[in-house]
Amino acid sequence: MPTSLFQLSRKKFLRAPQLEAKLAIKILMGFVILYFGGSLLFLGIVVYPILSDQFPERDPISIINSVLVLIFIFELIIRYFLQQLPITEIKSFLLLSIPKKRIIRNVLFRSLLSVYNAIPVLLYLPISISMLKDDYALDQVIFWWVAVTAFSLCLNFISFLANKNNLALAGFVVLLILLYLGESYLDIEILRAVGYFFDALITQPLWVLVPLGIFVLLYQITFNFLKNNLNLEGSLAAKKEVANAGRYDFLDVFGSHALFLKNDLRLIIRNVRPRNIVLMSFLFLFYGLFFFTQDNQPEAMLVFASIFISGGFLLTYGSYVPAWDSEYYAFLMSQNLSYKKYLDSKWRLMTFAIVVSTVLSLPYLYFGIKIYLLILSGAAFNVGLGTWITLYGGLLNKQPLKLNVKAKAFENTQAFSGKLFLMIIPKMVLPVLLYIIPASFFNETAGYLTLAASGVLGIVFKNQILAQMVKLFAKEKHEMLNAFSQK
Repeated sequence: MPTSLFQLSRKKFLRAPQLEAKLAIKILMGFVILYFGGSLLFLGIVVYPILSDQFPERDPISIINSVLVLIFIFELIIRYFLQQLPITEIKSFLLLSIPKKRIIRNVLFRSLLSVYNAIPVLLYLPISISMLKDDYALDQVIFWWVAVTAFSLCLNFISFLANKNNLALAGFVVLLILLYLGESYLDIEILRAVGYFFDALITQPLWVLVPLGIFVLLYQITFNFLKNNLNLEGSLAAKKEVANAGRYDFLDVFGSHALFLKNDLRLIIRNVRPRNIVLMSFLFLFYGLFFFTQDNQPEAMLVFASIFISGGFLLTYGSYVPAWDSEYYAFLMSQNLSYKKYLDSKWRLMTFAIVVSTVLSLPYLYFGIKIYLLILSGAAFNVGLGTWITLYGGLLNKQPLKLNVKAKAFENTQAFSGKLFLMIIPKMVLPVLLYIIPASFFNETAGYLTLAASGVLGIVFKNQILAQMVKLFAKEKHEMLNAFSQK
């Protein structure tokens, strides 16, 4: 593979604005990668011996094979939301005398160098070594590892197709739903069937040709998709829509705030990154299932979960206000617009999302009225105090965002700072303290009331808090304009 395109990417990074900040964040993200990579490696080392001790009557690799499909599904979800192929640089290459096939191969090869593709080495390779120690033949171990590695790398291309093709995404979602329905209600043993395949692969190594064939097929499909759309007018071009000020007329009930609310709605609908963030915020509704389904959970963790359930949009989309408007922030500030109405519209948008999330969380009544009262109290806190803390955190975030570039885990250097990270603490710790302290001295009811009352106070003194926020944003206006101009 020629290295010239890699050299161009390296030079682009070294010549970028704010190089020092990006280098610092790269180093910090390197430590994050080491942490999660080490955790994955540790899991790969200990899982086989633990299964041997806990289930001595069963073959550990057979147990692992039976859940491999769940691991692949979880990996695919993570890749879909966080991984992105290095495709944004293609546009500049199209203007040069570089063959399209070379560009595509470079993109696909670089995608295989992603940190996500280290999973076969960190997780499956230690399991393979444990198999060797458990008297499996070397060829059996090699073919098993090659098979799971091929399936893991297939997810690299599946994630790309799902991100770039709505029909492919819909097809994968429908397939997952059918698999779930078949397993849960039609008594079709899909998970066991996958496990049986990997069990058979150990005894019949020729089955390894199946995952290898799927890998080659998906590579070719992805290659052809890129080849057919590799032009400035194709799927790589920014989608243009005719501006229509008459759309979203239902927001006119908010009066002078409607202008900003319509702008936010258009931003979310028309751009990749905010759409993905909003979709991710919906997944926060299921956060409580990790805590409410377990016995003897500390009350602090239950409060923590209740804040996440109703505050998904607040913690994801809200944390990047006003960075979402960075691409046209200078235009906004040059208009005769009210800072007060601008910030108030953001508050209303976040409040609306909290209310919707609280309504959608009604199924948590299954776990008892106390759990739902905790969710309601957490929602009140999010509306009254969480929104203001989030807006203040947005003031500290002076990194511009690219709306049509999906955020990439471990590679994204936008919208990150130590101050912004510290603003997460009051949003998470403060509600826990507001509940735990009165609940410890009195009872659970006192905890609910205190947590909810803190939010009510934030709503009662909304105008006073908003006035202070306007002063802070006005004070930082020119510094923010200068920061947002750095591309």
